[in-house]
Amino acid sequence: MTDHLKIRQFGAFGVFLPNGESVLLGSKHQALLALLSTAEGGVRTRAFLERTLWSLAQPEQAKASLRTALSTLRRHLGPDVSKALSANRERVVLDLEQVEIEADPAKGEFMEGFELPHESTFAVWLEQQRNELCRADARNRAATGMLHDYSRAVLDSLLPPITVLPFVHRTPGEAKSPLGALISEELVRHLSRSHAFCVTSYLASRQFDPHQVRPSDVYSVAGANNLVSGTVTVTGQQYRLQVDLHDTEREKVIWSREYRDALSGLTTGSSQALRDVTAQIGWTVVGEAVRLVGFRPLVKHDSHTLLMAAIALMQDMQLPQFNQAQEILSVLLEREAQHPVALTWMAMWHVMRVQKGFSKDRQLDAHLANQMVAGALSQDPSFSLALTVRGLISSHLMFRFDLAQDSYDLALKDNPNEALALLLKGTTHAYQNMPKEAVRLTDAARRLSPLGPQRYYFDAMSATANLGARDYARAISLADRSLQANPTFPSTLRTKAIALHETGHTDKARDVVQALLAVQPDFTITSYQRDYAASNAPFGKEWSRALRAAGVPA
Repeated sequence: MTDHLKIRQFGAFGVFLPNGESVLLGSKHQALLALLSTAEGGVRTRAFLERTLWSLAQPEQAKASLRTALSTLRRHLGPDVSKALSANRERVVLDLEQVEIEADPAKGEFMEGFELPHESTFAVWLEQQRNELCRADARNRAATGMLHDYSRAVLDSLLPPITVLPFVHRTPGEAKSPLGALISEELVRHLSRSHAFCVTSYLASRQFDPHQVRPSDVYSVAGANNLVSGTVTVTGQQYRLQVDLHDTEREKVIWSREYRDALSGLTTGSSQALRDVTAQIGWTVVGEAVRLVGFRPLVKHDSHTLLMAAIALMQDMQLPQFNQAQEILSVLLEREAQHPVALTWMAMWHVMRVQKGFSKDRQLDAHLANQMVAGALSQDPSFSLALTVRGLISSHLMFRFDLAQDSYDLALKDNPNEALALLLKGTTHAYQNMPKEAVRLTDAARRLSPLGPQRYYFDAMSATANLGARDYARAISLADRSLQANPTFPSTLRTKAIALHETGHTDKARDVVQALLAVQPDFTITSYQRDYAASNAPFGKEWSRALRAAGVPA
């Protein structure tokens, strides 16, 4: 490799001639070589380079600047070495066969300390590149058995990436209104709160011009597979959103929807329209993941597609679908060895196998779930989701409510918006005879809850908290909402049957119990008192009597 141009990517970015002499280049020329040396095959389109390096310039000025930069770069490299660099009317090529790239993460961060003032598009690309390389390094060290260093950026690697463009305000006479920017910023918060996406920061996404940017540009620069764009129009005190969800890699509009809401909801943070947009996006991404894994080999899918499909299938009460979730998670763990997110969801699978009545060996599932969570926390001791699942194991499988609350508190210390931790902490308060606190926390969790395949679970646990507070009407209402999404979840059916019996609707309670026994034929009062946390609560005997009166066999 002694006759080749040398590029050092990690630590201080450097370019060296074959004889080892450093080539002194300006920031734009270094950035240009960085973009080319990281591209597949060393190929970048002129349009991409112009938008990334001269984002503030007019199109013709950007074209001229790229031509000048290439000419100057060739002059600095010299006649022999510059042969590795070629260009035509559409693209620029760096022949990687003629380049020696030094890519050793041990030397420091990718392009450590490098800045390109005023070029925010390049800054977004550089941040994305660093994150991607960080994730790749983690996967490589996992594959080779080295120690892992799962930072927050690495944890995001298993979540589908999404970018929200500033919405275009089309109300006549209000072209400069900040409303479009406000709506897109709020939507970013909603999506981030769902914990189902890796969301490009609003400050980064607003650098894209919604009038001119192409979805493929967002994919190239920000690495986001999904893009949300749209327009907003105001009439009186109402606004209308036209929202498009794009597949950026294929430059395809997946769906286009219209939403209407009151302007007052934006200022109070209670916009139903944005909640509906978030829900629709979540269902679309999850549904697409399930569809894809149904007809393509699992090894051909992105990791985040596998994770979304597994989470969705875990909610199913059909045993084949539920077991398929474990198969998908196993493939994911083979690919992402010791990844905290994958380990945590595998632990959750074992817990849900018990909760759904599918387990043949409760103690074994509890043991395996504990092992998975311990593995996740060994990689990231403060990972809130793993701490939450550890609490779930303590409360729902071991009936150690004190240990559970300690885990939930640690999870909320790491992430105060961890909706599942709030939900389960509230449920555990119900088991500890603290009904008011239980309802308060489960209501807060539902406000933060992921608007996707787990929503039924949040409604079910909240119904349990309200049952413990003896608010039977609300318990039934929440149970009904949960059953609309998942009509065979045993916990919801038990809660509804108890609430109906306590309100004197014994015949209706018996109908619900028959539906419960159709799902869990082996369910008895004895198994309830042995296997379920609620039976160990102060009201456990009362609830057991209600189930027995509604038809559950002894």
